[in-house]
Amino acid sequence: MASSVVSELVLFIASLLIAGTVAGGLYMITQDISDGITVRGKDLSYNLRVNFEIINDPENIPVSDGAYIFYVKNIGKVPFTFDNNSVVVFIDGNLIPPANLTFTNLDAPGSNNLQPYDIGEIQVATLLSAGYHKIVVVLADGKRRSLIFKIG
Repeated sequence: MASSVVSELVLFIASLLIAGTVAGGLYMITQDISDGITVRGKDLSYNLRVNFEIINDPENIPVSDGAYIFYVKNIGKVPFTFDNNSVVVFIDGNLIPPANLTFTNLDAPGSNNLQPYDIGEIQVATLLSAGYHKIVVVLADGKRRSLIFKIG
């Protein structure tokens, strides 16, 4: 009789250890999922607040001193960096070197950030043939906008 009580006690303790291990493992998995959702939610929230548009007239691109001028407006809720270290420009799929780009914040000259509703100017020093071309502007966080435009 005493041996059956001891064996039942051993089985009970073993089942408690197994249940505790399973519960701990489930807690860790749930915590990892929760942390991942929190981080992803913060990233998504930021990406939803960062937004911009290229606001040129695609049929009439201004030219100044041999450089094409494109206007970018921050239509998001947060500022973003607007300089040749953080913005990449492609025309017809070709990367425009940073040395051929000039960035100017028209609403706050001298600032390299575009605040919400600010308009920035990108001067692109490159040669383009007559016809249609495509510019793609990419921010540091990967947000991109494109515009198909016509050169006389």
